[in-house]
Amino acid sequence: MTDPAAAPVDPIERANERLREAAKWFVGSAAAVGAALVAGSQFTTIGRLPLDWPTDVAHARLWIAIAGAAVALTAIVSAMWVAVRILVPVNVLLADLKDEWDDPRAPAARFFRRHPKYLQGFADPAELEAERDRLIGALGTAADRDAVLADIANLDLRVDAVEQMATHETLKARFARGIRQLAAAAAVTAVCVVGFTWAANPPAAAPAADLRGARLSGAVLRDADLRNARLDNADLSGADLTGADLTGASIAGVRWAGATCPDGVSADAAGGTCAGHRRPG
Repeated sequence: MTDPAAAPVDPIERANERLREAAKWFVGSAAAVGAALVAGSQFTTIGRLPLDWPTDVAHARLWIAIAGAAVALTAIVSAMWVAVRILVPVNVLLADLKDEWDDPRAPAARFFRRHPKYLQGFADPAELEAERDRLIGALGTAADRDAVLADIANLDLRVDAVEQMATHETLKARFARGIRQLAAAAAVTAVCVVGFTWAANPPAAAPAADLRGARLSGAVLRDADLRNARLDNADLSGADLTGADLTGASIAGVRWAGATCPDGVSADAAGGTCAGHRRPG
């Protein structure tokens, strides 16, 4: 008695199984990327991003991060769906091949038209089907029924070979199409993950300078970055602050005598202060 485990494996079925194994790998990879994206969001500063209209880069980061994560996860789900479709069993019968024979988009029919030798000596599926119908019809009047039954069994083996090849070509075409879709989804995911990472991790703000009470008389501070600086009670008499950025700076009690304000106006001419005379633009 032949051991079933020792039976040879059909090469077409082996090829189909390899395609399905590759699809399983794609599903696992897409799921891993999605899990990494969700887990990675816990190590970002997205929760501290300001929720406001995206009027500038700082206020647009939250919206970019949300959009990047949403599109990336959508692309990942799409990739998983494409891969799962490859895993769905497909079985192309002779009748299916006959129906789609003239469809230029049907991969199995296109294959047989290019390689007619795989049709087991017949011109098209309709001819193969007609021959089987003829043999079955001949059973009722056949003198040697066993011979006709043997011919039918032999023809069924040929039909099975055609159907196996049609199924393989359909699955292979579905896999090739899926690879293109997966590549597109992977590219979109990569771009969105980069955008999410950039938006959710803004650079740390530079610490504000603490110059309270500093003696800076006569100092040249042209185009200096003094944003949010603490300049309370500092001595800036005679200092040149042309083009300096004092946005958000604390200037209570500053001595401005003879100083040049950021907009180029003399502090003396401006009432002894540079308050309100910020850098132009």
